[in-house]
Amino acid sequence: MRCEMFVRLGSGDAPLGGVLEEACLVKELDIIDTFDELDCGIGPFIRSIEELNVAPCEGAIDLLVVASSVYLADTSFSRSTYSSDGWTRRFLLHIPVSEPDVWSGHVGLLAGMLKFLTGDYWEFRFRARPEKYTKLAKAPKELDLTEFDCVSLFSGGLDSLVGAIDLLSCGQKPLLISHYWDGEASSAQNALHEALQGKFGDVAFKVVRGRIGMTQTGLDGAGSENTQRARSFLFYSMAALAADALQTTDRVFIPENGLIALNVPMDRVRLGSLSTRTAHPHFIHSMDQLTTAIGVTATFSNPYRFNTKGEMVAECADLAFLTKIASKSMSCSSPAKVRWQGATPQHCGHCVPCMIRRASLKAGLPQDDETAYFLDDLTSNVLDSKKAEGKDIRSFLYASQIISKSPEKARFIVRKPGPLPIAEVEGYADVYRRGMAEVTAMLAGVRSRHE
Repeated sequence: MRCEMFVRLGSGDAPLGGVLEEACLVKELDIIDTFDELDCGIGPFIRSIEELNVAPCEGAIDLLVVASSVYLADTSFSRSTYSSDGWTRRFLLHIPVSEPDVWSGHVGLLAGMLKFLTGDYWEFRFRARPEKYTKLAKAPKELDLTEFDCVSLFSGGLDSLVGAIDLLSCGQKPLLISHYWDGEASSAQNALHEALQGKFGDVAFKVVRGRIGMTQTGLDGAGSENTQRARSFLFYSMAALAADALQTTDRVFIPENGLIALNVPMDRVRLGSLSTRTAHPHFIHSMDQLTTAIGVTATFSNPYRFNTKGEMVAECADLAFLTKIASKSMSCSSPAKVRWQGATPQHCGHCVPCMIRRASLKAGLPQDDETAYFLDDLTSNVLDSKKAEGKDIRSFLYASQIISKSPEKARFIVRKPGPLPIAEVEGYADVYRRGMAEVTAMLAGVRSRHE
């Protein structure tokens, strides 16, 4: 079954005749609210950027509308219900844009990068915006005097925190872009924002946050999906819109350590998009290609792609400050899942991001990690690898044994998640070896087996 979503700009934006297919699950989504603004958090985010006295081009707004539509479809159609294999879905999205011919000319690039990111098949039908919404950007009322040096993603995680500290400590003025939906991400972003303000002052940087998403009842009957593989496309597109609007820079930084960026599957059952590809070099390159193709002024790069997370911590430009506030950052893949065990949302302590975080802070901080982990002591008991607390740990132990016995395999292993530039393969292989060594050292004495 194909999941089909018709995105409207107002009630007068009618479907194209003869395109919708009766065999599909068809849902319609009007992204214009009662105040005649873009809905689902898209409009408020754009206005927050325009409050800096800058304006994005219409193509950048198109990119954000497309990315938001993809994200809303991704999170609103259950994989278990609408896929034949429990994972792969087929989407057809009808989206209004300012230049449909431009988007239609690069639909193959868009569909390919989203297939790589989410594991789903994507088709698109682009049409012109209704006349009333031909121009969605608003001209600045005053001159842009912000003089930002770069745009940087600010998720509330440890890596984005290190990235912000490094930029600010070097005297740069970054515009930090945040996306949030759940309370845990929002709380971490707010706490880190306040800490950075206290350290560097109000004028050294700016944070613009966007709560873009939709409640589970937004597409009634389609179910919901929490894997959120398309979230990074939305996050990058928010940053691209900001960079396009600014007059002083087009640089977008994605601060992510090399081990997580590659996200090599730890075992044979986690292939393809079952492992997230949020900051994989191939996806970053694809975003660069897409923005260039549609005329959006934004260039993407990951300055930490050859650093382990521990190296990012240890080499932070202000390690003393990072040591004080690192525990406020959020790295866990699902901090709310501990609610099922009667605890408040926090780091679980045993998922892949938690283990890499724990290893990095053990390797890089001059003192003990003060983060609260639900599973605090990994060595007190033998962990059941059939359960969540031991599954990822056993996979890590398995992968670390392979690479420790045969380090030369790294140059082949790092290519499994996706294409890499030939000239950079050895660099990625080396950061994979070092990153795995950090986690292996942290897991010394930890036991996991089938009970």
